[in-house]
Order: sequence, then structure tokens, then C-alpha cells
Amino acid sequence: MLESILNVAFSSLLTTISMPGYLYGGLIFFSLIPLFFALEKKGPFSAAILSFLYFFIFSFANFHYLINTLTKGMPELFGRFSSVTGILVFILFCVLEALPFLLFGFLYGLWNEKIRFRILEPIFVASVYVISEYLRSLGDLGFTGGRLSDALYSFKGLIQITQITGTLGLVLIIVIFNYEAYKLLKKNKYGISIVLAAFAIIILVNGIIDSKLPITIGEKPVVLAQTNVPQNVKYTYPSSTILEYLNEKFSDSPDYLTVFPEAVFPGEDIRRNKEVEEKLIQSFKNRTIVIGYPTFEGNAVFNSLNIYTKGVYVDKYDKIKLFPFVEMLPYKSIFGHFEFLKGMYYFTPGTLKQIKIDGYGNVGFLICFESYFSSLTRKVAKDSDFIIVSTNDGWYKSKIALIQHYTQTIFRAVENGRYVVQVSNTGVSGVADYYGNFQILPDGTVWKVLYVKTNNKTTFYTKYGDYIVIIALFFMIFSGLSSKRKSSIFD
Repeated sequence: MLESILNVAFSSLLTTISMPGYLYGGLIFFSLIPLFFALEKKGPFSAAILSFLYFFIFSFANFHYLINTLTKGMPELFGRFSSVTGILVFILFCVLEALPFLLFGFLYGLWNEKIRFRILEPIFVASVYVISEYLRSLGDLGFTGGRLSDALYSFKGLIQITQITGTLGLVLIIVIFNYEAYKLLKKNKYGISIVLAAFAIIILVNGIIDSKLPITIGEKPVVLAQTNVPQNVKYTYPSSTILEYLNEKFSDSPDYLTVFPEAVFPGEDIRRNKEVEEKLIQSFKNRTIVIGYPTFEGNAVFNSLNIYTKGVYVDKYDKIKLFPFVEMLPYKSIFGHFEFLKGMYYFTPGTLKQIKIDGYGNVGFLICFESYFSSLTRKVAKDSDFIIVSTNDGWYKSKIALIQHYTQTIFRAVENGRYVVQVSNTGVSGVADYYGNFQILPDGTVWKVLYVKTNNKTTFYTKYGDYIVIIALFFMIFSGLSSKRKSSIFD
């Protein structure tokens, strides 16, 4: 059993260093091989525990940057819990992320070695992995960070498939490759050579497709206003001081559409502070600005992006997918005692909308970690000419966290055939086009003009969504029902 645990740990670490911000994304094509060796001849319960352990260790290593946020950033700012509690919350997060992979291991151990047709084996394994991954994205606790597909954000040739399949299609391919590599290494003396040759072909195909991709040239200028304000400053300074900072840093930016981060004014609906709002309007009276601050409507509080055009308040987008525990309390009957994690407010979820901006068409909006969710973004993209992501990533001291968040912008752009602009408080800010080309602001940049191109064509993925899950479910059930013999669930 010790050998299996070591294989699981090795697999988790290989997956981690494949992720954006770490070593090399191509390692994802080998990262599950040790896991499959660990699962050899394991019954469903043992396989379930090992698979859970794989994703728990991976989550702990990959999302290590959350430890600083939970043990220092939030406790120092809001003072509602201790550093020790922050560690326990992080462990709970890793447990919740890993839970769906109990299903993966259980079904793998129950059926995999009894699949009747050899050709179905890799498809079965990949299908169960895709379903487990999809389950991880559902509900109020859903999250998609750390998907195997994330590793390939810079493989522009390969990620073009997401226009058709979404990122779960990439996950399916990655798992199939890993499983077949495992089989070759196990049974063929030339296995290593064959696997490396297959990987070389993948790299070659990626390069060929990449070289054939058109070069898009943005036409409409957008000012990306990266405020670079530390959290302890933003959450403690009055709105008037923040406004003075905006005037100082952005007064020389041109009068184009200007996008500020989420929660520039984190605690106040400045529509109720006429002095601050009037000064903001006066400072940017000749342009359209998108700026984040909470809005109050009766007893409801919204995390909002607010749009002003030439001194007039036009409309707002209210965040739909709220961050669990910090922005809303999920499953209160279970997690009612976790209210101490609350940020400034518990928000009310908004509704889907696009906002027409003169000269830019219909613009779709996402706030913060909403960009992680393909299912939400495709709904936003359907009636949008391009998409704006406004976020506050100032919580993170690690550049890895910033890179991993920005890579979601790249995938959402390719999946939906839309330019996507991301503006973050402390970076990474930039623009991605619908082929996965991207430009980012250099470190320390306060503002920069980048260009977008509008598009209203609908990709296959935008139209049909995560249909890959239905296909995976079919293959999972078919493979199980056609297994060679009925097996016991006990080891």
C-alpha cells in the first residue's frame, strides 16, 4: 500500500507542476501514469481512497497560495478568525475539491479491469474522470480551478478544440493519453519510446495548427486600469482617498472605454455619496468607465460593475456566481458556523445581462472567479460582442494565483470566439483573442491601451455547452453494463 501512496503523491505533484505558473504544461500528458499504477488490482473502496488522496494532495499543492490569504490576509483585514482556523478552512477546501474523485476511484476499481472490449478501457476511464470533474463544478461550492486542461493554456493549436468540446473535451483527451501511456509502459518493452514518440507527435500537431492560426488585430481601444492598491489600503481608506488616488494615476489616460477592477470602492455604494460620485464623474466625464463597487437596493447588496458614459450612470452588472463563504453562505444548514469567513457583505446574486456601450456593441461582464465557469461564460457570450472580466486578485501574494486566474480568460475567449478583457487590481490584466493569443500588462503598469475586436458568431461550444458530459455518461454506463462479469464491491 505504501508504494501505491507514493505513486499517488508523485502523480499529484506531477499534475501540480504542469499547472499554469509552475514548470511545464506538457507534463500533464504523463501526470496520471503513476496514479494508474497505484490503482492496479485495487478494489473499488481502495481505489476510491487513493483517487481522493490524489486530488487532495494536488489541491493542497496547487492552491497553496490560499494559505497566505486564509492565515494572514483575511484574518488581519477582517479579524474574525485566527491563522489556525484559516489552515483548517484550507484543508476543508481541499477535502471538498477531492470528494468527487471518490466516484472516479470507486468506478475504476469496480469495472475497469473487467471491461469487455479493450478499445473501451481508455474511453471508460476518461469518461469517469470527466464526470467527476464536472461534478466538482456544480452547486454553490462548485469550482473548476485545477482542471487538467488548464495546463495547456499556452498550447494554442491544441486548445482550438475547445471551440467544439469545451475544456472537458481536452480533459478527455489528456486522460486517454495518460491511460494508454500507462498500458504501454506496463506491457511493452518499447513503451517509453512509443509514449515519447506519441508526445512528440502531439507537440508537432500543436505547432502546425498554431502556425496556421490567423492573426487577429483589435480595432477598438480599451484602457485597462490596473489600480495596484494593496488590500489593507483599499479596505481601510475612505472612498474620498481612493478617488484622489484614481485622479492621480489615471488623469493622463486617454478618453477611451476604461475598465477598472472589481471593488475599487469595496465598502460603499458611492451613488449614495454624491460628493465622491460627482468627482468621479467629473474626472472621467468624456468617456465610458466600468468600475466596481457594491450597490444597495432595499435590503439587498450586490457586488456590481457600474457603467458611466460621459457623466451619466448607465447601468450595472451584478455578480451572479458568488464566492462561497466569503460572499455568500452555502448550504446554511450544514455550514452555518462558517459565517466568520464573510468578507464585507453577503451579496445577493444578480441576473444575466449584456450592456450596450456606444462604439463597442453589446458587452458581456464577469466578476472575479466567474471566469472559471465555462457554463456561465457561454451564456454571457451568446449575445455579447466581447467580454470584460473585472476582478480583485490583490488577496494573493503568489504570482501563480494571478497566472492561473488569467489563463481562464484565454480558455473562455477560445471556447466562445470572443475577445476577453481582464482587468485585475494587482494583475494579471490583459486581452485574449478568440485564438488564444494574448497580451498582458507588464508588472507594475498602472494603465495601458489594448485593442479588442467585436464578434457575434456562435461557436459550437457556445451553442451546445458541456454535451461531452452526456457522451461520457453514456460510455461509462455502457462500459459498466458490458463488463465481463458481475463483480463484488468489496475488496
